[in-house]
Amino acid sequence: MLRATVDALLDLVYPPRCGACREPAPGGLFCPVCEDALEPVPPGCFGCGAPGTAARCGGCVLRPPAFDRVAAGGLFGGPLADAIHAFKYAGRPALARPLGAWLAARVALPPGAAVVAVPLARGRRIARGYDQAALLAAALARAARAPRLPGLVRRVRETAPQVGLAREARARNVAGAFAAGPAAAGRELVLVDDVVTTGATADAAARALRAAGARSIVVVALARAE
Repeated sequence: MLRATVDALLDLVYPPRCGACREPAPGGLFCPVCEDALEPVPPGCFGCGAPGTAARCGGCVLRPPAFDRVAAGGLFGGPLADAIHAFKYAGRPALARPLGAWLAARVALPPGAAVVAVPLARGRRIARGYDQAALLAAALARAARAPRLPGLVRRVRETAPQVGLAREARARNVAGAFAAGPAAAGRELVLVDDVVTTGATADAAARALRAAGARSIVVVALARAE
């Protein structure tokens, strides 16, 4: 109750601004113009969620992912891409709260599932000053009133950025990069990241959670890339 009151007072003193264009945003994240420009994720692969695939994509047939499915708030591009870029690279960690609330309104989490985050590499976390996936997971859990298990997944080795790598190279880059704690055993989990492209990073984290005994894993992201 106290936190809700504080949030309401902050919104009154500092009216929300659009995460993409910085214009007033009565809804909390996007102004009406940017909201209208958002694109939903079209039907896609039953595994990684790649748009435009009728059943399972070739990659998921050859190497089924460790997670059960992918759910994303929208298709990566336009105002959503601008907001994610601001959140990750422009030093705007405060966007985690409206992004988490927006995502909770667009993606239904499995009842009772606990929320965990794909951890950022240590070097990038230090350079950025925060772990955007951890902040997003906390905000999503709060908005969805879901339990959270911070630190359940951890990086056990540093990896190069995935940007610019082909699907196979992405998978090699993050293979074995994660470990999970025993609290995963028997749990239904929501694994949170900002953007899913090929699903390689989420798959590597999900494999660690499966090895620790997780019963089910749904990957939830702000955006799904085409």
